[in-house]
This record gives sequence, C-alpha cells and structure tokens, in this order.
Amino acid sequence: MINWTLEYIISQILIVLVYACISSTYHMKNRNKILIVNVIAHLIHMVSFILLNGLTGAAMSLVYAGRDSFFAIDEKNRKSKVLTKRDYIILTIIVTIIIILTIFTYNGLGSLLSVMATLISTVAIWQKDPKYYKFLGIPISLCWLGYDIYLKAIFAIILELILLVSVIIGCIKEIKVKK
Repeated sequence: MINWTLEYIISQILIVLVYACISSTYHMKNRNKILIVNVIAHLIHMVSFILLNGLTGAAMSLVYAGRDSFFAIDEKNRKSKVLTKRDYIILTIIVTIIIILTIFTYNGLGSLLSVMATLISTVAIWQKDPKYYKFLGIPISLCWLGYDIYLKAIFAIILELILLVSVIIGCIKEIKVKK
C-alpha cells in the first residue's frame, strides 16, 4: 500500500523531471551534453530518493552526479578518446566510493538494484564512446525498474518502462547508423 504523503507526491513530481532529462540523453550524440544533462537529472533524483527513504538510491544518484561532473570536466581537457592507466585508476576510485556508500546505506536486497545500475552505468559512461552508454542502458534501466518497484514509486515505475522503450529506440537508431 502506498502512503500518499506530501513527500511522496513531491518525489513523484521530481521523478517526472528526472525521466524527461534522462530519456533525452539516449538520443544525444555528444557525450559532454549527455553528462551535463545526467548531472542535473541525478541531483534531482537524489532528492526524490531521499523523500522516498531510498538512501542507497540517493547515494547512488550522488555518485552519478559527481562522476558525470568529473567526466564532463575531464572530457574538455582530453585530446584522445583512448583509455589510459589514469582512466582505470579513476574507475577504481569511483567503484570504491560506490562500495563504501553501499555499506553505509544498505537497506535490504532491493537496495542493491540501485548499486548494480550505478556500477553498470559507471562502466558505460566511463567508456569514451556514447554507444556503450546507449546499449548498456537496457540493463541499467531494468535495474532501476526493479529498485523503483522495491520503493513502490509508481511514477518512477511507469517512467522507467517508458525510458526502457526510449533506450531500445536509441539502440535501434545506433544500429541503423552503423549500417
């Protein structure tokens, strides 16, 4: 049963904004624009998760926002899209932060779905080619869908399903471009 408190209603309104932003990123070609829109979306998502008492999801949204901010800044300073030893160190640091935050915010097995989504997303966006982000969007979306069900976030469930369709369409477009 859902408790329709003011916090719950506000969280659902924020979720609509989040999914509008995230959905648009699967149709963008510019990695830096994807990162900037993601930062905005995940800061809003963090607030919505806090309102839903989804602390692991809030922590993972903070990771998303910090990670994408770093990558957006780093992107401007890079000359090459080739992964270097430095990139692997950065990935290791981000994964370590995810693990530490998970330890402090763990709230049952369902909360681990947000962690899986964050780990997959981190590897996807860490890649220098946006196609990884698009194609790994499917398992990411499925993990977030499971987490939204765990939190009983009705709008998030509906919008994650719509986002999943959007991700699939983005993947199909990517495949057609390659042909």
